[in-house]
Amino acid sequence: MAGVYVNDEGTWKLPKSVWVNQLGTWRVCKNVYVNKSGAWKELIKTVDITSSKSTFNLYEYLGSPAQALSVVVNIPGGVEIFSSDTPYRNYQKREPAFTVGNFATGSSVLINNNGYISGGGGWGGDGQYVFNNTMYNPYNGFAGGDGIVKGSSNNFDVTVVNTGTIAGGGGGGAGGQRTYNPPSGFGNGSYVNGNTGGDGAGITGASRTQGGSPTTTVINGTGVPNTATGGFGGALGDVGQGNGQTGALARTGGAGGKSIGSDIEIAVSGTLIGATG
Repeated sequence: MAGVYVNDEGTWKLPKSVWVNQLGTWRVCKNVYVNKSGAWKELIKTVDITSSKSTFNLYEYLGSPAQALSVVVNIPGGVEIFSSDTPYRNYQKREPAFTVGNFATGSSVLINNNGYISGGGGWGGDGQYVFNNTMYNPYNGFAGGDGIVKGSSNNFDVTVVNTGTIAGGGGGGAGGQRTYNPPSGFGNGSYVNGNTGGDGAGITGASRTQGGSPTTTVINGTGVPNTATGGFGGALGDVGQGNGQTGALARTGGAGGKSIGSDIEIAVSGTLIGATG
């Protein structure tokens, strides 16, 4: 292994920072290189994220480095990182706002966050409906997106120093049961599709902090809203509401997203909304 290592309680690790004395003042090096067999290789890299990002992957942002690397990420106040939005309902858990990625074994990532990181709100589940003479039962709500997750590789260290806000998205509400609309006067009654559950909270969601309401459907153009059950979306980090039914048509709300996922050390917690670990 090339580079400079420090011994941390018997384990050799890449340093998270290197300091130099410049004219009597100690300063942290933003980028550190080492020379191996005449070739300079990067050992420590500092990344300043100065603009808002959607569905950010740090490893890919740095060009998917193959060698072990110590990375320091600085996110200043006013910068937002959030789950991407889509123009259609994609019927799955929202993507994380910030994915560290699959760095090489022995790497070290330090995230200094003074900004706002928010997983997206989970989609509300569709209500019960009939299409082409086939009955489709209500959907559960979908899970909100996580704030920061590590990635599929766990053989490196990630530490978060949070002086800003990191939040999981709210879970989506469950879809409702369809409702029978009795006849008014002459004629036959009819059924109205169940309400779609409310979306969960998130920068990309029903609102930044609060979940949305289930949809309503006008019955036979009379202006009377369909009040069939459907769940409300969850606030940041909270589970969405179920549809209030029992038995075969009972549906649950989606899980709230985590603020910080598993195998990440939290050195300074700041404001965390949603579960960790």
